[in-house]
Amino acid sequence: MQIQLMSYGALTDITGSEVFELEIPQQALTVAELKLLLLARYPALEGKTFRMAVNERFVGDDFEVLSGVKIALMPPFSGG
Repeated sequence: MQIQLMSYGALTDITGSEVFELEIPQQALTVAELKLLLLARYPALEGKTFRMAVNERFVGDDFEVLSGVKIALMPPFSGG
């Protein structure tokens, strides 16, 4: 399965791109499992605070990620 990821802020420095794709061998996985895969690929993410949004909606670690979704890695931010 292939998923598209977008990173923002300092996370882009770690991933090397604002938009990138990741090939996953299984048909579905949880956000927690995806985080582990990302940590293996980008060890500098270790200790960084970020949330994940799937198709523009923040989700928890138990959310199931399916093929074709867009995932955003969102660092902490504040509004004004």
